Amino acid sequence: MIEVSRFARRAFAVAAMAFAMSAPVLAGHDVVRDDPGVVSERLNRMGFISWRYVKWDHGYWKIEDARRENGHRYDLKLEAGTFDIVHLKRDRD
Repeated sequence: MIEVSRFARRAFAVAAMAFAMSAPVLAGHDVVRDDPGVVSERLNRMGFISWRYVKWDHGYWKIEDARRENGHRYDLKLEAGTFDIVHLKRDRD
């Protein structure tokens, strides 16, 4: 039987755990649907003309201070992939 040091066994175990924990994160990544440029295009189609920032947040796109032509500002969340609005809140002007 081959002798393996305790250090080598622990290093292998840590590497295996790191890989197992990172695999689910990488599994659902789709470059086309996860592109902020695509999100900007969808926001324009929804009637928004400007926003402060677009941020990826645990499976959703979070948009702060999205403004429509009438001047109203909104904070919203879009579902990744479908870009359906899952949260819409109008800011006080």
